[in-house]
Amino acid sequence: MKHLTKRQGITAKLFLLTMSLLIVAVLSTVGFLYASLPSYYQSYREEQFHSTMASIKQKSKERSIEELIPLLDQLTDKGIRFSLWTEDDQLLYAPGFGRGPIRRTTDNSPAGTIQDSVPLQLNNQTVTLDADQMIQPIDEVKAVLLKLAPYIVFPLLLLAGLAAYLYSRTISRPLLSINQATKELANLNFAIRTHHHSTDELGDLSRNINQLATTLEVTMDSLHASNERLRLEAEKDRLRDAERRQLFLAISHELKTPVTIIKGQVEGMLLNLGVYRDRDYYLERASQVIENMERLIAALLEVARVEQMALHFEETNLRLLLEQQLDQFGQLIHDRQLLVISPKEDWNVNTDRHLLERAFHNVLMNAISYTAPGGTILIEMTSERSGVTLTITNSPTIQDSSDTAAWFHPLTRAEQSRNRIHGGSGLGLYLVHQIMDRLDLKTTLAGTPDQVRFTTFFKTTP
Repeated sequence: MKHLTKRQGITAKLFLLTMSLLIVAVLSTVGFLYASLPSYYQSYREEQFHSTMASIKQKSKERSIEELIPLLDQLTDKGIRFSLWTEDDQLLYAPGFGRGPIRRTTDNSPAGTIQDSVPLQLNNQTVTLDADQMIQPIDEVKAVLLKLAPYIVFPLLLLAGLAAYLYSRTISRPLLSINQATKELANLNFAIRTHHHSTDELGDLSRNINQLATTLEVTMDSLHASNERLRLEAEKDRLRDAERRQLFLAISHELKTPVTIIKGQVEGMLLNLGVYRDRDYYLERASQVIENMERLIAALLEVARVEQMALHFEETNLRLLLEQQLDQFGQLIHDRQLLVISPKEDWNVNTDRHLLERAFHNVLMNAISYTAPGGTILIEMTSERSGVTLTITNSPTIQDSSDTAAWFHPLTRAEQSRNRIHGGSGLGLYLVHQIMDRLDLKTTLAGTPDQVRFTTFFKTTP
C-alpha cells in the first residue's frame, strides 16, 4: 500500500506539473490572440487595401476611361467603394451614379473605414480615384473571440490533460521500476532486474542497476560460500579439539593402568613378597607392559605429528602405492594364508603421498590382522564421474564386525577382548581417520558379522 501511495504521488506530481504548464500555455496563447488579433486584423486589411490601390494605379497607365471602368468595377467585388473625379472635382464615374455634376466632398467616410485617393494618369487626362472600405469594428472582433474562447480553450485543455497523463505515465513507469529495483537491492535481493531498455539516460541507468545487481549477487554468493567454508572449518576445528580432549583423557586412562601394574610388581619384588620372589618372571611381564606402553606412546606421537605436519601434494599412483604396502606384509600374508586380490588399473591422484602411505599401511594392517586364516582381502578401484572409489574388503573376520561405528575413535580396538598385547594400540584406525580428514577425503568404514569394508573417494588427475 505504501508503494502504491508513492507510485500515485510521483505520477500525480508529473501530471499536475505538466498539466499546469500546458494550461499556462493554452491560456497564454488565447490571451495573446485576444490581445493581438484585432490590431493584426486591421493592419492586414489596410495592407490589402493599399496594395489593391497601388495595383490599380499601375494598371491604369496609358488607358482610356472606357478601358479603366471595367477594371475599377472589380473593386466592388472586394467590398471597396470608389469614385472617379476629374481635376476640377467633378464626378467622372461612380457605380450607380454614372456621370454627372456632383461636387466632390472630403472626409465624409464613417468611422472604421479605410480610405485613400490615388491620382491616375490616363492616356489623355489625369483623374483622381477616391476609394474606401469598411472593416469589422475592433470591439466586435474581440467579442467574437470571447464567444469562441470556450470552444477553443476546453478542447485544448482536454487534449492537454490527456497529453499530461500519457507523459506522466511514460516518464514515471521506468522511474518507479528503477526505484523498486533499488529498494530490493537495499533489502539484499540481488535477483531483481529492471526491464527498461531505451537508449536514453534512463535506459543507461537501468542497465547500470542490472549490472550492479549482478555484481553484488556474484559477490554475495562468493561471500556466502566463503562464510560457509569458514563455518565448516570452524566446525572441523571444534570437532578436532573435542577429539583431542577425548584422546588425552583416553590416553591418561590407558597409561594409568599399566603404570599401576608395574608399580605394584616393582614394589613386590623390592619387598620380596610372595609370588614376586620370582623376579625373572615378573620382570619379563613388566617388560611386556612397558613395550605396550612404548607402542602406545609412539602411536600417540604419530597422531600428533600428523596433525602438525605440512601437506605436500603430488601426483600419486594408487595401484603402485598399494602394492608397495602389500609387499611389506608379504610374509604375514603368507603365514596367515590370505588371498589378496588387488587391481591392475593405474589411477593417479593429487595428494600427500607420505600421509596416504601411512593410512594405507594402517588399513591393510588392520585388514590382515583381523581376517581369519585362509580369508580374502579384496581391493577394488571403481571409476566414478569425477574420480575413483577405493574399496578394501576383508572377510571372514575373526569376530563379529557389525559394530564399526566407533572404530575411528581413539583407543577403540576391533579385538573384543581388548587385550593390549594382541589387540593393538587402538590408535591405528583413529590415525587413518585423522589423515583422511586432513587430506579432505570422504571415508567410511562399514561392517557385517563376517566382513569389514573400508571405502574412500579420490578425485583423479588427467
